[in-house]
Amino acid sequence: MGYLSIIILLIFFFGWVIFIFFYTRYIFNQTRNSLLDRAHINENSYQKYAKFYGEYVPTDHSFDQKLNMIYDLIVNRNNTDIRKIAEASHCSLTECILKIRYLKNKRMIGDYYIDTINMLLLPCSSEDQKLLDQYKPFIYGSHLQIQEIANVMNNPGYLTIQELRNMVSKDIQYLYDKGLLNGIKIDPIDKTIIYYTIEKKKAMSDKESVHCPNCGALNDVDIFGKVRCGYCQGIIRGKNNYDEGI
Repeated sequence: MGYLSIIILLIFFFGWVIFIFFYTRYIFNQTRNSLLDRAHINENSYQKYAKFYGEYVPTDHSFDQKLNMIYDLIVNRNNTDIRKIAEASHCSLTECILKIRYLKNKRMIGDYYIDTINMLLLPCSSEDQKLLDQYKPFIYGSHLQIQEIANVMNNPGYLTIQELRNMVSKDIQYLYDKGLLNGIKIDPIDKTIIYYTIEKKKAMSDKESVHCPNCGALNDVDIFGKVRCGYCQGIIRGKNNYDEGI
């Protein structure tokens, strides 16, 4: 076989390898992007999540586009610069961070530490990951309180129950402060863990979640009452309230 034939075969072979590589990567990215459509991720869910943390966000017709861009930049392009992610997705820094936290809560991105000082997404250290994995079953699986976790976790150091509770409280506060625990709040007074999934499922026969007619932000209102929107201060009435004043 002549040199020219060998060269042609090599070009064909490497061209085929390159095609397979990029085609496989394209299919992989398309599959990962479609995960957003199957994870019950939508604007209403996002607004409920934001409200749990005291944030009122208006309706945004670009919500899907922004969230998909943030997801793609983090998962597929390994971008960890929050400023660049916010700029590329046309979000403010505050909005971008909240959307990243929402994606973390939906288990769509990894256990990143959100460094709001340097505006970077940092992977867990091995020590933090080990600590996080220790508490995940109690937090995400069982929704336990600090005292309950202390009662059921292993105690190889033979600590007293009070020492164990203090250790659990300190560990969970540390993970919470680093933004590694998602979908919870910690009461600053009595250290009660408030779970998002439990709060949103509570039956509230006298209340309903209503979108503000002005900005679209989600608010809780008594069905016979009315409130000022937490975002734009517009008037929102419960479905059984017919009073014109406020």
